[in-house]
Amino acid sequence: MGSKNKLKRFNENETFTNVIQPSREEVLDNFSFKGKWHSFFKNTHPIVIELGCGKGEYTIDLAKKNPNKNFIGIDIKGARFWRGAKTALEDNLGNVAFVRTQIELVILFLIKEKLMKFGLHFPTLRLNISALNTE
Repeated sequence: MGSKNKLKRFNENETFTNVIQPSREEVLDNFSFKGKWHSFFKNTHPIVIELGCGKGEYTIDLAKKNPNKNFIGIDIKGARFWRGAKTALEDNLGNVAFVRTQIELVILFLIKEKLMKFGLHFPTLRLNISALNTE
């Protein structure tokens, strides 16, 4: 993919209502959806997280098959998950969000959320998820 397409996708991500691209400082300080993801989705359905979601195919497919669950795809490559975010909007999938951030920061903005499932496609990554379901 050429850099022209990459820049176009980055710009388009800025307009997508299902894409959140916090700065590192926002995640470290006080991420706006920390403990409030259900307000983003406007329901109290269980949340499923996919780390390293890539183009978001798996996230989108699960969201279509499970409309009573919310899905958050996380990846640092915004030009990569652009396809999933665009498809979710085109298909009116209100139960999908994509977050552009480093996956090692995920604990900082998911604490206090009740997670149903945590998908990790990179088994070499070590992440302590026990802190995610704290009250």
